[in-house]
Amino acid sequence: MIGLVLSCEHASWTLPPGVELGVAPDVLRSQAGWDHGAYDVAAHWSEAVGLAVHAGVFTRMFVDLNRPADHPDAIPLTCYGAAVPGNARLSPGDRAARLDAFHAPYWDAIRRDVRARLHDAGAVLHLSSHSFDPALDAGNRAFDCGVLYDPAHAFEAELAERLLFQLRGAGLAVRANQPYSGTGPAVCTSLRGEFAGQRYAGIELETSHAVTRTRGGCARVAAAVVPLLEALRD
Repeated sequence: MIGLVLSCEHASWTLPPGVELGVAPDVLRSQAGWDHGAYDVAAHWSEAVGLAVHAGVFTRMFVDLNRPADHPDAIPLTCYGAAVPGNARLSPGDRAARLDAFHAPYWDAIRRDVRARLHDAGAVLHLSSHSFDPALDAGNRAFDCGVLYDPAHAFEAELAERLLFQLRGAGLAVRANQPYSGTGPAVCTSLRGEFAGQRYAGIELETSHAVTRTRGGCARVAAAVVPLLEALRD
């Protein structure tokens, strides 16, 4: 049996009440502000396996929960080429306070969940749902899903191969470690280091907007993954 932890760091494009970053609404609703459809995919998983999703409440332009707190883009000055003027005006103290209030609790909640699953089951799959805009690099992004993982991490690589198999079996065009690296700065990669030597697998699923913006696309991707999640829990 393998415990499961579900997350979606870029689930929302909204800002906290009263916060103004100087970013136009259409930019907040673009890839710069959130991952379209990523939460819909994760919500289907949640319903199928009966687990809550750790989900970001606000736009990544306010706090990027998929970057370590000490990473410059944890509170970005630019995001996918879009400037974030409100963040440029933050003092070091204001920056630290925002991270303490919004970033730290999110990461701590995932850590607690991972520790509990490791204690109970001895192994955990942390599956993080994201999405990507194929138009940003159309020549290299003509596929449906990417599975991001560390090929050097044997336990994680085994689960990633099973996930790739499930997605391909559902007729989806899938790539390993595209459109991003599976070892770049992210919550999964950070926790991979924190839980080194334990059976922690942190895998990101990236779904193309060409799928998430198609009717039934999010449900199709989620349904391809659910049998694997159910099998891991048995």
